[in-house]
Amino acid sequence: MKKHSLFILSILAVMLILGACSNNNSSESATGSDAPSAEETSTASTTTEPSATSSASASTEPSATSSASASTEAADDSGLTKEVTQGPYYVTGTSELTDGNLNYENLTGTKIKVQGYVYAGATGTTPVAGAMIEVWHADDNGSYHPNGNGPATDYGADEISLRGYVLTDEKGYYEYATIYPGEYTGRTRHIHTNTTADGYKGVITQLIIPSLDGDQMPADQDNIAQSLPAYNQVTFTDVDGVPTTTFNYRIAPN
Repeated sequence: MKKHSLFILSILAVMLILGACSNNNSSESATGSDAPSAEETSTASTTTEPSATSSASASTEPSATSSASASTEAADDSGLTKEVTQGPYYVTGTSELTDGNLNYENLTGTKIKVQGYVYAGATGTTPVAGAMIEVWHADDNGSYHPNGNGPATDYGADEISLRGYVLTDEKGYYEYATIYPGEYTGRTRHIHTNTTADGYKGVITQLIIPSLDGDQMPADQDNIAQSLPAYNQVTFTDVDGVPTTTFNYRIAPN
């Protein structure tokens, strides 16, 4: 009888042990199939949670250097103003403009304004007061007045227009009003200037004026325009209803 009881107890013990093993295996199986491993968790974090620094840098914060470079290159006036040919229509000895009005003969055309400063040297902001800026350009049909050169005394007063000079004030500032210059055979729209001042080297240059629809000679086909820095290709902004551009000169001391 005792042997029979021991046999039954042994069988029950074996069954309990087997049941426990089965439960452990079932628990491990569930853990393996539903919970990602530590490596998988790390991978998911890497792919779905990019760092704030890399994300902002790549998509919302372009580098300050490239952004500043792009915005300043177009308007960069550093470096001495580049000299180009005075052309065949330079008349010397013209008069100082009254109230900065270059179109004193009231020729037809769209009114524009040019303003800016004359500075000493290639960089910096030291103004040159009393600098003389001679200005001349073609009318809106592409004709000069006069259509020649030499001293102003060779021409009658009624033959001279869109020619004259302005002087900079104590801050080196100048401005003048004129009309939109025309293009003519071989040349895009432009304005000639000759800037001189005591103690400095004079410089003759050209402001390249934006072409209009239908123009035959855009700036990118004009050799003189292409020889000048991008800064010389001016742009206009409406100021009180008048297209206005700013052009700064930098002249070298003697």
